[in-house]
Amino acid sequence: MVDENELRARLSGGELPAIEIDTSAVISRSKARRRPRQLAVGTVGVLAAASLVFAGVNTFPRADDMNSAISMLEDESSGARNGSEALDSSDFQSSPATGLCGTTMPSEATAPFGLSLELTLPAEVVASGSAYGTVRLTNTSDDAVMGSTASVPDVNLLRDSVVISHSPDAQILSVMPVNLQPGQSVEFPVAIDILDCTTIDTGGMVEPGTYEVSASLAFVPSDPDVGEAAEVRSEQSSILLK
Repeated sequence: MVDENELRARLSGGELPAIEIDTSAVISRSKARRRPRQLAVGTVGVLAAASLVFAGVNTFPRADDMNSAISMLEDESSGARNGSEALDSSDFQSSPATGLCGTTMPSEATAPFGLSLELTLPAEVVASGSAYGTVRLTNTSDDAVMGSTASVPDVNLLRDSVVISHSPDAQILSVMPVNLQPGQSVEFPVAIDILDCTTIDTGGMVEPGTYEVSASLAFVPSDPDVGEAAEVRSEQSSILLK
């Protein structure tokens, strides 16, 4: 064992103790720590791209960008589920939900993977302020459904199927896991501003009358063999503005 005098002599002579570093182990641990973050970013990328496509935005993401996000999600998903680092909400950011005002929304409901969406709002609301309600995502299939979806559903106020108000007013790029057994559901609180975005320059007031509302969510299955990202959309229902 080296005593204090010998250690001082070695240090004063410029000698440093040799330290062996297992570079392979360091790299392996670093990759393991990154996997949950890569999964989060990959899922967010897929959901963001899906939301833009489903909403009919003209500035579509390039195919290679979306394929890259999907590839990252598939490559890292199995390792990330076993990782110990929790997903950090700071990884998720918002971007403007542009291009929705004035677009036409399909009136038919869609239920990919056996998932259905139901929007509940008051039948009558004041033609100003905001309307509050819920969106319920239900597994109507005979099999369990697992994947990820946006943490905030899209809600649209429509006039003749044309969007005049949209909520949220920014695409919330955060995701939540979904694991629904047959018949199970998850409920989201929602709100939408009662205004007309097509006349916002002149006040955006909405005339009293009957309008339509609808909701949608982008869903990404955990198992890529099950299918690709898809939109779950509710039926259009009527709402009376007074």
